[in-house]
Amino acid sequence: MSGAQVAAVASSPPPSQGAVTNNGLPAVTKYGTHQPISLAEPTEVDSAVSERMMEELDDEYPNETVEGMTHRESVLRELERIVMEWMAETGTKSGMPEEEAKRCNVKILTLGSYRLGVVHPGSDIDTLCIGQPHISRDAFFTTLVEKLRQHESVNDCVPVPDAYTPVIKFKMKDVCIDLLFAKLVRPLEDGQNPEEAVKHEEVLQNMDEKSVRCMNGFRVADQILQLVPNLVAFRQTLRFVKFWAKRRGIYSNVLGFFGGITWALLVARVCQLYPNYAPSQLVSRFFRLYDQWNWSKPVMLCDIVDPASMPGMSAFKVWNPKSNVADRQHLMPVITPAFPAMNSTHNVTESTKRILLGEFRRGNEVVKNIEVAKAGWSEVHEPFPYFKQFRHFLWLEILAKTEEVYQRFNGWVGSKLRILTKQLEAISGMIIHPNPEQYDLRGSDADWPLGCGMFIAMAFDREQGAFAGQTIDLRPAVSQFADVIDQWSEKDLYAGQFVLRLKQIRGAQLPTYALAAEAQKQWSRHKRKAEWGPGDQPAEAAVGSA
Repeated sequence: MSGAQVAAVASSPPPSQGAVTNNGLPAVTKYGTHQPISLAEPTEVDSAVSERMMEELDDEYPNETVEGMTHRESVLRELERIVMEWMAETGTKSGMPEEEAKRCNVKILTLGSYRLGVVHPGSDIDTLCIGQPHISRDAFFTTLVEKLRQHESVNDCVPVPDAYTPVIKFKMKDVCIDLLFAKLVRPLEDGQNPEEAVKHEEVLQNMDEKSVRCMNGFRVADQILQLVPNLVAFRQTLRFVKFWAKRRGIYSNVLGFFGGITWALLVARVCQLYPNYAPSQLVSRFFRLYDQWNWSKPVMLCDIVDPASMPGMSAFKVWNPKSNVADRQHLMPVITPAFPAMNSTHNVTESTKRILLGEFRRGNEVVKNIEVAKAGWSEVHEPFPYFKQFRHFLWLEILAKTEEVYQRFNGWVGSKLRILTKQLEAISGMIIHPNPEQYDLRGSDADWPLGCGMFIAMAFDREQGAFAGQTIDLRPAVSQFADVIDQWSEKDLYAGQFVLRLKQIRGAQLPTYALAAEAQKQWSRHKRKAEWGPGDQPAEAAVGSA
């Protein structure tokens, strides 16, 4: 199988288990760090409930079609061909014999949701280019970008070399692709499979930090696939959880909520604890587990490997709250399984933790109602009524003249938004609720063809120190944020081609484009409920009882 093909067809390995216990009885199968909570099998009712849950989900959040997957695979093959050609050209220019340059093959590996097997129409593909030692990161962001831009099927190609995880963003035959780069320290041997080689920790020795971060995107996804007991149940449950998180406005690593890998890790842990459960049972346990979780303890799929025990790895920083002060400050740690172990939720703030905990609690309550036939599954992922819930907002608009400027400036602003939210949440008497959605302007500003609107809701709470007649001054927080944004290294290069607007507004002043987007979500939901009819609502009572 080529590295460009879907990696999600991998099967799970056998779990760790012993032959017998001390008393002569068979050992209990162990997944992850602890033995399962329950090894119960789903009943026929559980299976029927799961089937209905997935039918409802398919109506609103369908999987990619067979034709769509075939198209994506062809795009990945074409991308791999382009990159292999570029690598051979780069090797030849560096003085390498032509035949040797051609032998230094490359693989385009998939990561993220695509590798995990959770793909939806319109979703992007996260990819990783494994470069031989003679290929520089500078060449990746210059000559490869030029080659991609010259290709007839590629458009909107934007390199972002200064990002925390450097990336080239582009569209190829209408498929959005994020391409990362990791440079090997030692060349692969002839015939050695790059996909298998990078699964081993030894490949990380003396590798530069940016390459390690990019490489671990692949390694973490691969480890998740290896550590869950049932891939089908994992993928179906993850689909449900991802849709719920997006609809409830809590899907954003940058803004301090949880990103895609974190949600996958949380679902994978539930699958380990209930290895035989059907998806509806796993969704139920997902909400119950994380509603009750003691967040002073990390969520982990496996034990953390100490770098001191691995030759040549002592320089790597591994998540360790006992020795690292910064790690002790993490509010909701969810640890990646691949070495070096990292916390995938280091961006969480007090505000986003409060919101996440509230959503886990709400999800648990709704699922309890489903168990007694008082609710349907669609109620779990009912859209959060953001603009009805709050009356005061900070309104941001990120605007640009071209796609390249927009991608770069939007990335810069997004990476700094947590500075603003942390300043706002420090204001006495006020609680905030950031909204991760970037609302399309729908042509509302003729001067700025590209852009988006974002919102941070504000509410005033007596328990937080608010009092009647209190005046809240947002200017210090907004001014400090504006100063940070003004430090953008490319502001002179793109002068006059971008702008950031900030304005405090009331609900009555919300822009039409944002209200229209929210109304569309509600309309789609109500339309589907009307199409189901009362007889279609699920009446099964059991979601699992262990």
